[in-house]
Amino acid sequence: MPELPEVETIIRSLSPHILGRSVFGIKIFLPKIIQAERCEASLIGKTLINIFRLGKNIILEFSEGWYARIHLKMTGQLLLNHAGDSIEKHTHVIFFLDGGELELRYRDIRQFGFIQVMTCAEFTAWCESNPIGPDPLDIPFPRFLERLRSKKGKIKTVLLDQKFLGGLGNIYVDETLYRAGIHPESSPALLPCEKIRSLHRKMQSVLRAAIHHKGSSVRDYVEASGEKGHYQNLHRVYGKTGTSCPQCGTRIEKIRVAGRGTYLCPHCQKLR
Repeated sequence: MPELPEVETIIRSLSPHILGRSVFGIKIFLPKIIQAERCEASLIGKTLINIFRLGKNIILEFSEGWYARIHLKMTGQLLLNHAGDSIEKHTHVIFFLDGGELELRYRDIRQFGFIQVMTCAEFTAWCESNPIGPDPLDIPFPRFLERLRSKKGKIKTVLLDQKFLGGLGNIYVDETLYRAGIHPESSPALLPCEKIRSLHRKMQSVLRAAIHHKGSSVRDYVEASGEKGHYQNLHRVYGKTGTSCPQCGTRIEKIRVAGRGTYLCPHCQKLR
């Protein structure tokens, strides 16, 4: 599932090309991905005035108070194509943009993703009923410390909770905990302040590096041009079972934490 760096990369790659453009047509091949009738009636003729991220959600803001919330789930892709490009298999929705030369296409092999069209009032109501935690890139350390100290359970489970922080997923939690030297099953309440400070610092540095390298393409993720990310080449533990730890040489192990496959170095990330 695309996480914060992948979603942010898609938004940054789309923004210069689609903002200020109007939708003059929509082709829907799989109606379950989007509310077909409402989509065509509400978005055709509207101008894209903003694109931003809420956690792992891509938000398209249109003129006259319309929004489209896009969640890519496991295999969704949001691609910018030229008119005339061959339509790839598993392309389910095409937005035709004014000028006629560009198309915004939604592709999804496993069809778990979706596009939800909403009015401004509906979007506000959705935000209120589905609270997403602070952005990991923006949260200052004092607030991070305060929020973490109030949590029970295992540190990995807390970091994966989208109400605690919006946008983190399995890849970047594992990579962050490794760099901070924290076992994924550690209790937040028992972590020294300096460990939490390191966790906060490593979390933000990992996310910024991943965005710089256009995300991690470990399965189906590509950015808007169809290019794969490169940060998977810099992973130190995620997906590295049986390889040597870059710091100490111990074999990387895979365990399960709250049902999630979790990678760690048992020497560098001792459970205390």
